This record gives sequence, structure tokens and C-alpha cells, in this order.
Amino acid sequence: MLSKDVARLSGVTTRTLRHYHQIGILPEPPRRENGYREYGAVDVARVLRIKRLASLGLSLEQIGTILEKEESGGTGAPE
Repeated sequence: MLSKDVARLSGVTTRTLRHYHQIGILPEPPRRENGYREYGAVDVARVLRIKRLASLGLSLEQIGTILEKEESGGTGAPE
């Protein structure tokens, strides 16, 4: 699915997706031959997770730390 599809499904803008890529909390997906990003369901889930954590008042920096801990097998809970 394309950036616009992920943005629509998750309720963010395509600019927000690019910002998440830029700061490293959303990994860059592979690109199609035409250069468009190709997202999957896992990417949508991650954007929704980021959005939920942000709605709880966490900064994007804190969210990045939580996501890194989760990926490395930690609990992801703030200390």
C-alpha cells in the first residue's frame, strides 16, 4: 500500500509519515520500481501505536525509546 493509504487508514498525513521516517521511529519501507514506498500492515500498526502513545502525552523521543526497547525484547515501559 502507498503512503496515502497508510495515512488515510491511520488518520495521519503523509507529511507526518515522512517526519516519522526522518526521526527514525518508523523504518523506511522498501520502494517499488517507480520509487514509491511500499507499506504493509505492520507499518500501519506501528503508526497507530505511535499515534496512541503520543495521545497519552509521550514525546516522539520517548516513543522512539519505547519502540526500541520493545523490538529488543524489553517491555517498552518507560522507566
